Amino acid sequence: MHLFRRRPLPVEIPPEMLAGLKAGILICTSPRSGSNHLAGLMAATELGNPLEWFGGRRVLAMPNYPRDPRAQVLRALKDGRSPSGIYAAKLFASQFLQVAKTVDLPASLPGLHYVRLTRRDLLGQAISWSRARQTGRFRSTEAVQNSPRYDGASIAEALEKIVLENLSWDIWLAKNGLSFLSLTYEELLANPQASLEKVAGLVGAQLTFESAESAPAPSSGLEIQRDNVNREWRERFLSQYSDPSKFNLSNHRAFGTLRNLGQRPI
Repeated sequence: MHLFRRRPLPVEIPPEMLAGLKAGILICTSPRSGSNHLAGLMAATELGNPLEWFGGRRVLAMPNYPRDPRAQVLRALKDGRSPSGIYAAKLFASQFLQVAKTVDLPASLPGLHYVRLTRRDLLGQAISWSRARQTGRFRSTEAVQNSPRYDGASIAEALEKIVLENLSWDIWLAKNGLSFLSLTYEELLANPQASLEKVAGLVGAQLTFESAESAPAPSSGLEIQRDNVNREWRERFLSQYSDPSKFNLSNHRAFGTLRNLGQRPI
């Protein structure tokens, strides 16, 4: 029986690995927030290679990719690094929850800076996530494995999970007094150059953008997947679930949070 829970320890980074690192960027986000687009833009401009190094399905499918979070830290510092010396990773709150059981992740990542990436259109984000989980197509470069079909319950579940992911990040950043750069999916789409300049400024890097005549603007290599199917699902979801007269939550964690707030004076 363990009477006291031991605080997870940071990973010891080899000196030769530390020598080549200038700064780190952790993208704190949730599924379908535009994080793949931001990651591609950052990689194209040597602001790290921010994949989901801690539990992402894409990296876990790599041959011999470690399941041990301590080994994943070293892999993130090695493969998440650009020639500029800047490394990066993107992380969902649910992934952080698992890693934090065994590793003090922030203390393991040297020179770390935080980017908080969110999406204003939460319902659009939930629809995108529900559709991607059905089709298996999380990036425009991936093939569709199954045809999408409307599932209102799946969208509602995705919406509540996204809200809880966002809440987890916001509380964690606030409780630890951490400063961060706030970006939205919408402003990233509207002005990717300005967003990249903000990220570069966070780690003291300089970006040089050539004119459109001499060189193309940085590209993530991805295309927007949103189409008429997403718009149709939004209309059907709102006709099925819209009811401004009351809260309608199915997630037990969300219900518990609201119930506790209602029982305590604020």
